[in-house]
Order: sequence, then structure tokens, then C-alpha cells
Amino acid sequence: MAASRRPAATPAPGPAGTPAGAPALRRLAELAHKPVPPDRIRREVEGMVRQWREGAGEGGRMALREQLSDMQAELSAGVEAAQEQVDDLEREDLAGRRHATSAMLALQAARDAMAAAQVGL
Repeated sequence: MAASRRPAATPAPGPAGTPAGAPALRRLAELAHKPVPPDRIRREVEGMVRQWREGAGEGGRMALREQLSDMQAELSAGVEAAQEQVDDLEREDLAGRRHATSAMLALQAARDAMAAAQVGL
């Protein structure tokens, strides 16, 4: 059975007061919850950022950098919450610990990829 592939999320700029990165963060959270390998979620972030960079042009680079910084902060909070979840699980719950640890590693990879993307702007 072939695995289905979803394209990278391409959130359009949201209306005033709406975070434009919210659809992308939801997509990354879905992937982390599955969980997917860290390398897979890193590639997802790289694909998103590449599309945003192409659509931003020179004038939009500062706004994109700010959006990436905000998204990285959200992902950092998610990593902290995932770490707390791992810590709260019973030692005997091996399956739960394995799943929570995999999700945390995926979120860490997304956060790190977001940080690397900011450097490239």
C-alpha cells in the first residue's frame, strides 16, 4: 500500500489580527502527533519556508523573518509542553513514552529548522 503524501502547507496571509502562520503550525502539530521522523518534519518546514520566501519578494523578507521568529517561539513552547508530557508519563507506559518522545523530537526538529530558515533570510 502506497503512503499518501500531502503537499507542504502554504498558508496565505491572514486577515488583520489573524496569525498567518497558524495553518502551518497546525500542519506541523498534526505531523508531530502522528508522529513522523524528525527528518520528515524538517523537510516539511524547509518546503514551507521555501514557498513563503518565493512569494515574499525582497520587500517582504523582514515580515517573513518576524513571522518565522513568532512560529519558532510557538514551536519552542510546544517542545517544552511535550517534554513535560514525557516527564509526566509513568515509566511503565513504554508505548506512551515512545510516542510522546517521538512527538517531542519531531517538534524539536521543526523548531530547529525554523531557526535555520531565519538565518538564511
